[in-house]
Amino acid sequence: MTQRRYSARDYVLLHVTLLLYSVVSVFAKSAGVAMVAEDWPRTLWSLGLEALMLGGYAVLWQLVLKRMPLTLAYSSKAVCVVWTFLFGMLFFGETITWGKAVGAAVALLGVWLVVSDHE
Repeated sequence: MTQRRYSARDYVLLHVTLLLYSVVSVFAKSAGVAMVAEDWPRTLWSLGLEALMLGGYAVLWQLVLKRMPLTLAYSSKAVCVVWTFLFGMLFFGETITWGKAVGAAVALLGVWLVVSDHE
């Protein structure tokens, strides 16, 4: 049985969707920080944006699953680890340790192995 080749457009849709999913973590963290500080307007704003982003993600994820097998799409979610590390550094001053960097590299290697097996 031959496997279908996926277009660059399919992969772009997948990774834009995963990037959006990672952005949700920024709003979730922002809501948590605001909640602890009892900054209720910022908490509600962040929660609203989080919900909006999750809704957009859900729609895009369905489009991804329409084009790709679940195993390929879901295993690619590991790239969210890298995006989340970058967002944590940029927006919250978090640090990336060597252990985290190695873990992210292993996750990306796993994604590459799964994706290359589907091509």
